[in-house]
Order: sequence, then C-alpha cells, then structure tokens
Amino acid sequence: MEASETIASEFLSDMAAKLDEVLRFPFCGASRFHLAANLRVIFYGNYAIYYLPRKTETVIVRVLHGSRDIAAIVDREWFSD
Repeated sequence: MEASETIASEFLSDMAAKLDEVLRFPFCGASRFHLAANLRVIFYGNYAIYYLPRKTETVIVRVLHGSRDIAAIVDREWFSD
C-alpha cells in the first residue's frame, strides 16, 4: 500500500510540473485545431494533456491515456471548455 502511495504521489508531482510548463509556455504544445479551435496537446508519459491557452488563463480540457481513441471521443463528446 505504501509503495502505491509513493508512486501515486510522484506521478501527481511530475504531472503538476508538466502542467506548470504549460502555464509558463502556453503555446508549447502541438496544435490540435482539427479537434477543436485553439486546442493544444502536450504529453506526459502515456498521457495526453489537452488544453486551451487563453489571454488570462490556460484551461485544461482533458487528460487522457494514450491508449484512448481520441477520434471516437471527439465524435461523441464536446471537446472544449
């Protein structure tokens, strides 16, 4: 149990560092304009972090595991804030 907590804490800490990178450099991610207007993505391990950079904020839209079918998700769900 303790090892799981340690691993989870490290994962969340590293994910937070990646999100901080997006806050500092909001246009660093690859554009995904074909999915939604202004949408960008960065990757952390097996995860894709989709976000929208704005003038005064950055909106995290989704965090998805890389094995997910992004095209199917976009087809059945609204993919923006």
